[in-house]
Amino acid sequence: MNITCPYCYSENISRATTQQSSNNGFSSMAGAGIGASIAKSLPTPFSPLLSGLAGAVVGGLIDSFIQPSQPQRPTGYFHCNNCQHNFN
Repeated sequence: MNITCPYCYSENISRATTQQSSNNGFSSMAGAGIGASIAKSLPTPFSPLLSGLAGAVVGGLIDSFIQPSQPQRPTGYFHCNNCQHNFN
């Protein structure tokens, strides 16, 4: 079965896959930074290094609840090497 491009009707087609990205925009580093800044602002008898590490742990926990737990499935599509359009 030959697949042709619906835009230019070329048979010079390649199959490709892509990972869908997460849309919430919250990264692990952002969670660690927020957790560290919260822990450093609290009055604790610990050194700033220990409170920064504790904040990074708290930020990692926050990030683990926000990020999706299941991996994203790859999406398949076709790419026309002649007109450079992508299609399903």
